[in-house]
Amino acid sequence: MIEKPKYSPWMTNLAELLIVFYPSLMLTVRGGMNGVFIIALLAALLAWPFGKSEAGLYSTKDIRRYAWAMSGLTIAIFISESYWQHYSGQSYDAAARYWLAIPIFLWLSRMEPGVFHALQLAFPVAAIAGFLLTGEMWGRAGIGTLDLIHFGDMALILGVMSLFSVDWFGRDNAALRTFKFVGFIAGVAASFGSGSRGGWLAIPAFVIIILYFHRQRIHIKTMAAIVALTLASMTVLYAFNGTINHRVNALVSDIQNYQTGNRDTSIGIRWQLYTAAIDIISRHPVVGVGPSGFAREMQPMSEAGKLTQEAANLGRGEVHNDVLSKTAAMGIFGLVAILLIYIVPFRMFWIAAKSNVREVRRTGILGITFVSGIVIFGLTVEFLNLTMATAFYAFTVAVLLAACHSTHHGAANSNIYGKTRYD
Repeated sequence: MIEKPKYSPWMTNLAELLIVFYPSLMLTVRGGMNGVFIIALLAALLAWPFGKSEAGLYSTKDIRRYAWAMSGLTIAIFISESYWQHYSGQSYDAAARYWLAIPIFLWLSRMEPGVFHALQLAFPVAAIAGFLLTGEMWGRAGIGTLDLIHFGDMALILGVMSLFSVDWFGRDNAALRTFKFVGFIAGVAASFGSGSRGGWLAIPAFVIIILYFHRQRIHIKTMAAIVALTLASMTVLYAFNGTINHRVNALVSDIQNYQTGNRDTSIGIRWQLYTAAIDIISRHPVVGVGPSGFAREMQPMSEAGKLTQEAANLGRGEVHNDVLSKTAAMGIFGLVAILLIYIVPFRMFWIAAKSNVREVRRTGILGITFVSGIVIFGLTVEFLNLTMATAFYAFTVAVLLAACHSTHHGAANSNIYGKTRYD
């Protein structure tokens, strides 16, 4: 077995600082997430001479699959652009964040397991910071560094991760547990205040995840009570929270307007763009229309009566669905690439969630929660169309996978965690 590299204290401290503050910097500093990503990447490259990652939870084959999955979108873009003979460096900007996260994962996976305890603070600190910084934007609460939809979705996932991290590395003391609950409340409150209703579709998935992985410890009556409490809470919020009430009523109104012929509503425009994407995919199923091709298709489709002019104008910016966007742009290669970006990390977290090492299992559940949330967010908005959002996804996946790998290795090779490590 290869000896775990002994990083110098400054590098270990740097890793802990980056892990603690990266979600907060993403919300509070414009370009903060990309800055953290670059620093982590440079540190990983400096640490490269320390050698290969030691044996841990994931096999070499698992890590290779992860590397290919993170590289797939860049490959898909190159294939599509080569076919159309239209190359643009900007097309690779966000996609590069995925494969640049590979050395970050390898660097962090060789850290001592204790480094990842910093993650316990990262999620609640960011959720609380986001809530405290919110101000009214067009009647909805947001922050200056992000659009309302991305902010609302990120606040929600940070809040849920705060809650799911309770007793992550052993039983939390009262102060830490309270802090995590406050982070949960702050994140959910910020999401509701933003009015970003598409992200709220993930709430049932989060409830299902927590019930599934605790099914052997939670009585069926308790499960029913949790579901009932969730439904009751949503009902109360709808009744007494003006933003939620307005956004839900607007959704119903949008559907009714669409049925009567008014297609230029929030829902109506999304549906038009989804239909346009499917039309484009049917005509260009193999290589798509190129990363910037969807925007070029908007005016011809509008002139043909397939889209309203307003939908065509908004479609030049995004498709409002990550999977449809990548498939329309890069065809079957784009579809496979975006699915692998979701599925491969999900599978690796699922492996961790089945571990008999408690901390590894809890980290795996957090990873499943995170990936599931991002997938659902991407159903109603191109969540991963911003380089900052891509960096956030790639970095968080790398950190959580490294935590699984390193913690498993530490549990298998030492007794420093005591008997509670194994169930």
